[in-house]
Amino acid sequence: MKKLITLFSLLLLAQFAFSQQNQIAAANNEIIVQLDPAIDAALFVSKIEAQIPGLTGLNRSKTLSKRLNIHLFSFEKYEGESMLTDAFSQLSGVRSASWNEELQFRDSIPNDELFSKQWHMDRISLPEVWSLTTGGSTVNGDEIVVAVLDKGFNLTHPDLQGNIWNNPGEIPWDGIDNDGNGLVDDVNGWNFQDSSPFLPVERHGANVAGIIGGKGNNNIGVAGVNWNIKMMFLSVRRSDEVVAAFDYILEMRKLYNETNGQQGAFIVVTNGSFGLDKQHCSEQPAWGSMYDPMGEVGILSVAATANENWDVEEVGDIPTSCTSEYLIAVTNTDTADLRVANAAYGNISIDLSAPGKSTKTTDLGTGYNENFGGTSSSCPHVAGSVALLYSLPCNSFTDLTTQDPAAAARLVRDAILRSVDPLASLKDKTVTGGRLNVYSSLKYLHAWCVAPVSERAAGDFKATYFEEKNLVRVFPNPVSETLTIEYSNEDFTAISVKVFNSLGQEMDIPFESVTKPFELQRISVDVKSWASGTYFIKLLGTEKKIVNKFVKI
Repeated sequence: MKKLITLFSLLLLAQFAFSQQNQIAAANNEIIVQLDPAIDAALFVSKIEAQIPGLTGLNRSKTLSKRLNIHLFSFEKYEGESMLTDAFSQLSGVRSASWNEELQFRDSIPNDELFSKQWHMDRISLPEVWSLTTGGSTVNGDEIVVAVLDKGFNLTHPDLQGNIWNNPGEIPWDGIDNDGNGLVDDVNGWNFQDSSPFLPVERHGANVAGIIGGKGNNNIGVAGVNWNIKMMFLSVRRSDEVVAAFDYILEMRKLYNETNGQQGAFIVVTNGSFGLDKQHCSEQPAWGSMYDPMGEVGILSVAATANENWDVEEVGDIPTSCTSEYLIAVTNTDTADLRVANAAYGNISIDLSAPGKSTKTTDLGTGYNENFGGTSSSCPHVAGSVALLYSLPCNSFTDLTTQDPAAAARLVRDAILRSVDPLASLKDKTVTGGRLNVYSSLKYLHAWCVAPVSERAAGDFKATYFEEKNLVRVFPNPVSETLTIEYSNEDFTAISVKVFNSLGQEMDIPFESVTKPFELQRISVDVKSWASGTYFIKLLGTEKKIVNKFVKI
């Protein structure tokens, strides 16, 4: 008897689950159906209800693909015993049937246990970027390095393992200067405080490192801006040590460039969450003179401004008062996107803001600091973002890093500074008046990557490229035989291309609906048999109205 009751219960449960499944599916009253080529959709609709018991109010909403005979149908009610998609699929002339389901946009959210508290990563739109890249290396396999200058670090933290730079030219701890740079065993960097390879353990640098390169998606702790990266640690406390550290960085990148990556390190950015209050760059000329030479070999530098409510144009600040096109100066904004009251500003010297209040990051030992703040926190968000952008899948950009490293550095700087989110609290307080948005920076570089080479030259390329050029080009125009259509999309979503004549009739062209990030899509259309006249090309699936035209002769 007990077995009988159990079996009966299971049958009821199964029936309930099936009923629920149908109800849930029926709550979405749209179904996508592909018919055989010879089937007329209008006639199909008129006959279908009689063939599917329990279906009422069926209508054809729209044609999704004329070429493939795919249509969207809607209905008022379905009370059949089987799933509606199954009922459709069993009909003669139906190739497939599926529900019109809402998409799940695949922002890449890491599984790190503290990520839900890392408001700052979401604020600068990193999950959208992580769906395309999480850092590590360029398309050509160059290992991207961030040089972190700070008092000390925590090399043993479990959330940094795998992301600490190891000098490939050194045999660790053999007491020999294997790479011949004058420093013995500079395995992970160098301690310029006491001229040794042994880096002091210190909280501030441990916090900074976690923001730049906390290992992402490893089920523990936090995710850094880069889930994969190499961080070179350089310990400094005085001005002379900063100059010496910069020289080390310069020589390592220069060597990398000159040996085609066989020696040195592919350092793309430095992080400096320190400075000298109320001093002008002219008071530390040796320090200030290092930024341009580093930039010329391909290195940007990111610097934090003072944690005081003053205008650096009036009172000064080192290094953010230094004038170099390769230096990015950062101030601090909070969870409400307001400039933090004790963060310095300057509409000539301070470029932008980044989150810096109550951020979550790695700490000493195996712990985490859940309240790291100040411009020291804002700075690594930007430096880490510079490194992340170098890993984007754009061959043209990667080639530029080799052919003209300085131009590549300036391009990334422009992508950062021309793509900020404007904030009222930063108006007239910073050069850009905005806060870092890494996804917008990514889209800027995407636009550069798909732009014609002639339009990439300095001074020609603009952040508004998508709006101005609309990303659909046709040639030759006028055309007599074969037309080439090039197109792309700002947001990497699927789009389709349609061509209409002057009467509004859709022309038959190769079907395309996939956008490959950082690449142009290209369609060749045979128009020899088309009538002479004007035709219109439309991109569908974008938020903008994108139309171009050509003339058939």
